[in-house]
Amino acid sequence: MRDTAFELVDDSGAVRARLGVTPDGGVALDLADGDGRIRVTVGVEPAGSASIKVADREGTFRAALGTWIDGSSSVELFDAGRNHRISLGEGGGRPTGLSVWDGAGKLRALLAEGPAPDREASAEFWDRDGHYRAGVGVWPDGGTGMELLDEEGTLRGRVGQRPDPPRSPSTVELYGADGAFRVAAGEYPDGAGRINLWDGEGRSMAGPLLDPSVPGPDARPDDGDEGTATT
Repeated sequence: MRDTAFELVDDSGAVRARLGVTPDGGVALDLADGDGRIRVTVGVEPAGSASIKVADREGTFRAALGTWIDGSSSVELFDAGRNHRISLGEGGGRPTGLSVWDGAGKLRALLAEGPAPDREASAEFWDRDGHYRAGVGVWPDGGTGMELLDEEGTLRGRVGQRPDPPRSPSTVELYGADGAFRVAAGEYPDGAGRINLWDGEGRSMAGPLLDPSVPGPDARPDDGDEGTATT
């Protein structure tokens, strides 16, 4: 027996399942509930994607599992308002991992690996206005740690291990609203531990007890270093 479509009906004559070729050349299996609402669709699209889509009792599709035409594969979850809320996927030039959106469609959280060179492996967070605010992970430059940004996108704090060879020092860094250093503490590449402070003009406020490279109070003015120190 061959045909382009087959239907399965219940005792009342209502169609509960349909298997057939779609008008665009795909093929799909639709499963309906007792009220005639399609609750599950298994399909293969002409362009090459294959998926399983699941709807709630109102007929709104809430979940999809598939392989897509861009070469990616994923599980997608939607709320009752058809807003995309969660994606777990890989491939297609996208991060491999978990993405979470809020009800307004803003990306709020990401736990992922890649793609290079933008990301190695990290957990990242955005505020309700869509601004990237925090991240923790292993970064593409080889460093590790946590970074905090303000609502303007300016880096304000970082705790982690820098990629600088050969010692890969660990540091704590605080920045002003202008993005300039205010506080830096940690192990320097030479193996020494130091704390450096800067004022609002970028001048070093550290003393010799904190950083031996900073001149003492008896040093001549032209011996001092009022430039911005670096970690």
